[in-house]
Amino acid sequence: MLAGAAWGQTKRFDIQVSYGGWSLAPFRSLVERECERVIKNEFNQLVESVISTDLLSPFLSTIDLSSSGHFFSIAASYRFGESRIAAGVRGDYFDFDVPYTLSVAESISIWGFPLATLDGRGAGAVRLSGIAVTVFGRWSPLLTRRSELSFHAGLMMLPFQGDIGLDLAAVLGTPLGDLEYAGSFDDTFDQIKDLGLDMPAIIFSPSVGVEFRYRFSRDFGAFVDATLAQGSFLSGGLFFVF
Repeated sequence: MLAGAAWGQTKRFDIQVSYGGWSLAPFRSLVERECERVIKNEFNQLVESVISTDLLSPFLSTIDLSSSGHFFSIAASYRFGESRIAAGVRGDYFDFDVPYTLSVAESISIWGFPLATLDGRGAGAVRLSGIAVTVFGRWSPLLTRRSELSFHAGLMMLPFQGDIGLDLAAVLGTPLGDLEYAGSFDDTFDQIKDLGLDMPAIIFSPSVGVEFRYRFSRDFGAFVDATLAQGSFLSGGLFFVF
């Protein structure tokens, strides 16, 4: 173990490149909560363009989010002397889709008398992209000649940028008959902000993870990494030591 540690720590700098997938599961992240808030705002704007806001305050009964996406990372770190501790910074370019479905069921009443009912269904996607930056520290409790198991923790800065689309079909039931409505929108986050919705430009999140490395030589190897931050990140790639 000691011989392996000395063999691996002669050079202190390393560069990692990796590619992987990102999911919002298993936790309810701030990204998910902000996406839901944007969806509700845009949905309400769409319905209010047809029905007077004096009569209706739309209530979304359900919003179901799923997620899929990928990211590409480059990280640089520095190992302190002969210790098992390193610090570094990582940049992630991500391209992430959050498909969702929603439903609404609302009654319109005047002085307690039912006037109409609104039933609607919609589906769309929130598309996020940008460059996230993470500052991290890494500790390697297992370090041998060929393999290394480490834990890392840090702070991720994730830009909340992208656009949102929705296709909606709704039926307004009245005593005089049913009215059907179909509509859609596709707006960028900047356009939504211009309409007055307060949205974060950057989301800050703690980041924790585990990484396993295998060295093919003193200067080169491969690794796999699992990280929890704003969702779950699973990636694999190569590292270079110098």
